[in-house]
Amino acid sequence: MKNTARKNVNKNSKKKGGGDSAANEIKKQKARSKERDVLYCVKTKRDAAVLKAYITFTYRVYHPGVTARLLFFGIIIAAPSIIITQTWLRILLLSVGAILILLGLFRQNISLAMTKKNDADYQSGADFTYEFTDADASFYKNGEIFNYISKYKDIMAFYYDEDFYYLATGNRDFYILPKSRFTTGDPKEFEDFIYQKSKKTCRWIPNNFRDQLKKRRAYRQLTGGSGK
Repeated sequence: MKNTARKNVNKNSKKKGGGDSAANEIKKQKARSKERDVLYCVKTKRDAAVLKAYITFTYRVYHPGVTARLLFFGIIIAAPSIIITQTWLRILLLSVGAILILLGLFRQNISLAMTKKNDADYQSGADFTYEFTDADASFYKNGEIFNYISKYKDIMAFYYDEDFYYLATGNRDFYILPKSRFTTGDPKEFEDFIYQKSKKTCRWIPNNFRDQLKKRRAYRQLTGGSGK
């Protein structure tokens, strides 16, 4: 009887310990059951294009103006070498200035090379699938669900440029959705869909200098024209 009781306790403890896996399985089944109702689906990889888009996005949104400052200070530091006669000081100023200028021009390429070397999903060529239904969203890696949004209110921020959507959720996860890799749904309508569900405005992040100037000019006209 004691042995039987111990076996039952062990079974119960295993069941309790498997609660997390059971919850994950429920989420998987829930996601699978809604496959017919998928409104938007993106199938992608964390390839060089996606990694570069992420790096460029972080520079544009979280570290704007760094490139311009590096170039500016590089030129300012290197410029006095034209009139300085001391060879060692001229070499020092030119070297420091050149390093800053090169960092400003190629820092995205440097970051991309480092990320390629250290990113396991890039190295393994993992497949990612992002499915959006009318009620929720499921995120798969190599066919296994790794994240689940039970309500679109969990979306904290939403951005886009000419080629990608950038979606951030409440648990600090970040997803890059290439517009060219939508297999279900029109990518042009995805912005309105997310806004209707989450009430988060999709912010435009232009990826070329001309569009950046247009955006700044439009913002100045909008804010400065209110008093006219």
